[in-house]
Amino acid sequence: MRGLCNLHAHTTYADGANTCEEMVLAAIAAGFESFGISEHSHVSPDVESEVDLANLTPESVPRFLDEMRGLKEKYVGKIALFTGVEQDALADMATDPFDYVIGSTHFVNKDGEYRFVDDGPDGQRETVDRLFGGDYYAFAQSYFAAESQVARLTGCDIIGHFDLVNKNNEGGRQFDTDNRRYRDAAMAAMEEILRTCRLFEVNTGAMYRVGRTEPYPQLWLWRELLARGGEVILSSDSHAVESVAYKFPEMAQLLRDAGFRYRKILTDRGFEDVRI
Repeated sequence: MRGLCNLHAHTTYADGANTCEEMVLAAIAAGFESFGISEHSHVSPDVESEVDLANLTPESVPRFLDEMRGLKEKYVGKIALFTGVEQDALADMATDPFDYVIGSTHFVNKDGEYRFVDDGPDGQRETVDRLFGGDYYAFAQSYFAAESQVARLTGCDIIGHFDLVNKNNEGGRQFDTDNRRYRDAAMAAMEEILRTCRLFEVNTGAMYRVGRTEPYPQLWLWRELLARGGEVILSSDSHAVESVAYKFPEMAQLLRDAGFRYRKILTDRGFEDVRI
């Protein structure tokens, strides 16, 4: 596959299973032209105090940056490497030292209580039952209201897993994404984001980790994004060496079928178009 690039990957600096160098070597073995590791940002203290996180810390950021600088030098000529950050909408850290920023929303805030959006099915149901009266659509609306601000708050280059709220909803087991309340909330968020950032990732992470049959975002959202002039970049949101390019050829074919003609990659010259 021409122009292999993945900018969404995690290592043992956060919640990944492998080291930075192990991930880089897996990308080289897979034939990548460019590869980025984008660790989870640390977040504001009020969020940190309520949830258990495996993110960058103020102490680990310099070590991560230094290690990535060394890997860039070590593997120059073999692969173009980039150091990114997955900046949460509730993050409190500076992004200036990083080559690129993925903007993501991982939490909902209901009456001052923070909960993971993508908790497991049981944890998500507990959140919906206790904080949203069992109304999954109210939960989704709360998520998309927060997501609508992610580009403005993070100044990101790429929108990460736009419809993360749908992670545990394979086959509509929890709610119907054709429901008007859900679709209106998703589209309002997309249109607000597009005022600031036009590049959305097609993310296969949940397909690998929890067996979803669709990526983030769902296919119907691709068509809406294309109609509004949005752009796409392939991502596997990889947390282990085995998934650095998970289902990229299949996603490229689906993008062609949906009407996209180009996808973005990051090179030493900046973001560039690659024909699909």
